[in-house]
Amino acid sequence: MTDQPNHLNTKEGEAQLLQDLLSAERAGAKVAGDSLKQCNDDAQRKVLEQVHRGEVDSCKLVLSCLQHLGLEPNREVGAFYDKAMAIESLDERLPFIDRGQRWVIRKLKEYLPGCQDPVIRKELEKMLEIHEVNSLLAH
Repeated sequence: MTDQPNHLNTKEGEAQLLQDLLSAERAGAKVAGDSLKQCNDDAQRKVLEQVHRGEVDSCKLVLSCLQHLGLEPNREVGAFYDKAMAIESLDERLPFIDRGQRWVIRKLKEYLPGCQDPVIRKELEKMLEIHEVNSLLAH
């Protein structure tokens, strides 16, 4: 077994990860916001409001990381938005939203062990915590 460096922890991999996370967080914020407009259930509303706040806060954290690295943020909304909004029922969409939360958790757990930059580590650890809490809330 060789100790290959994690591609995410290269300069290029880190930049791509941050851009991908930003697009995903924008999509998540938009999905949660648009889903709230359709929501009539108090329990679902509570989950969606917290997810929305978490996604907006996570956008800010990723933007801070990109700024720290001197990188221009993309303007994209991830494909997650169209996929999620194609699910008409909120009862079915909420588990899909949670899959998005778990994707972010997985990506961050893959990246963070090799992160050498204390500023980025701090911001992304906050983001990881937000997503872990929101994923638990969804269950």
